Amino acid sequence: MKIDIDNIKYFLTTGMWLKTEQRSKRRNIVIRQLQKLYLAIKFFLERDHIAATTQLSFSTIMAIVPIAAMIFAIANGFGFGKFIETQFREMLSAQPQAADWLLTLTRSYLSHAKTGIFIGIGLVIMLYSVFSLINTVERVFDSIWQVKDTRPFSRVLIDYTAMMFFVPIAIIIMSGLSIYFYSFMENLNGLRVLGTIARFSLRYIVPWIILTLMFIALYVFMPNAKVKISKTIVPAMIASLLMLCLQAVYIHGQIFLTSYNAIYGSFAALPLFMLWILASWYICLFCAELSYTNQNLEYYEFLVETKDVCHNDLLVMSATVLSHICQRFSDGENPYTALELKTLTRIPLRVTVDILHKLKEVELISENHSTATDEVTYTPTHDTSNITVGEMVARLEAAPASKFALLGISPNNAWDRDVYNKVEKAHAAYLKELKSINIKELTKRQKD
Repeated sequence: MKIDIDNIKYFLTTGMWLKTEQRSKRRNIVIRQLQKLYLAIKFFLERDHIAATTQLSFSTIMAIVPIAAMIFAIANGFGFGKFIETQFREMLSAQPQAADWLLTLTRSYLSHAKTGIFIGIGLVIMLYSVFSLINTVERVFDSIWQVKDTRPFSRVLIDYTAMMFFVPIAIIIMSGLSIYFYSFMENLNGLRVLGTIARFSLRYIVPWIILTLMFIALYVFMPNAKVKISKTIVPAMIASLLMLCLQAVYIHGQIFLTSYNAIYGSFAALPLFMLWILASWYICLFCAELSYTNQNLEYYEFLVETKDVCHNDLLVMSATVLSHICQRFSDGENPYTALELKTLTRIPLRVTVDILHKLKEVELISENHSTATDEVTYTPTHDTSNITVGEMVARLEAAPASKFALLGISPNNAWDRDVYNKVEKAHAAYLKELKSINIKELTKRQKD
């Protein structure tokens, strides 16, 4: 069977984005999942997350000892120190040298932190390492969610400090629940069916659920954006499943790496551990992209961008959007959101958002932020009876302000004077004719 690469490429870039009423409901569901997966892979490669994972891996290595020290310090205070150490060794059972190395560094860090000048220096290094890691993770997540505004410094200080102390406490609480769950499951071991289910749950289901909850928390709270919890559940489940598979490969794959250990000796633990961290960040960021596409699929409808729309069609679309906004305002009804305008006009959401941004830029509409619903709505800036199609076209054509005049570049100088005057008169007549049409008239008949 010959695989037609061109047909596959057409389907991925065009075919599955076309709207058709002939598809069944089941087929539409499958197509939507394929669209999300395609966009996640596309964005993962285009946004250079491969380089970001390298930076995150380095930051993780720098911060792992201070983080482990914080976790063990809090765990010892609650009496869970031995349990955390056991879990830590199980997680790195394939690389006992790495586990010993990290535990030795952690104990040394904690013992030195209690004495001498190291108290101040150690605290500064610990805070810098942890803050640096959190900041790097946030910047990468913000790039995924297309966030341009960073957190204010006051929020950074409060949020990062809260993360530093609440995350270890959350781990301790989960450890306590795990101890209770383990003891409960051990009581069921004597029963044939329930004992088998209990062992399976203890080995696979419980770690999967715990990891899923951790990924949901990471995907919801880390970006400086409003992320719906429901949109992160499936990506978090996939991420936790892939992490467990990675851990299984990491553990059982050591059999095939005896020659690697023979070459590097005791240092073999560190490179392999770094590769595990790198692969973990690949999984984390890819599933973060999956969360983004899961929530914003409509934004990439048809894969159409504003640059793909010709100037004339863009003016027609802009007039349509502005007409609906003005008509709504004139009727005294609640203003439209971008999504409502997209549904009403059937213009792709990404193009609708760009049109609204442009209309706001030329001061024809204004944004209104609702504190109750977090929605952004749009209203005209002045009396709708005075807004015409011609005024909109004139403002859009004049934006942004031209800087060519500062360089002495002008059609007036380059063209024949008579030809230039004819073009100017034709353009003025064109705008004059359009200024006789009120913007509300475009959609008034459609509404009637």
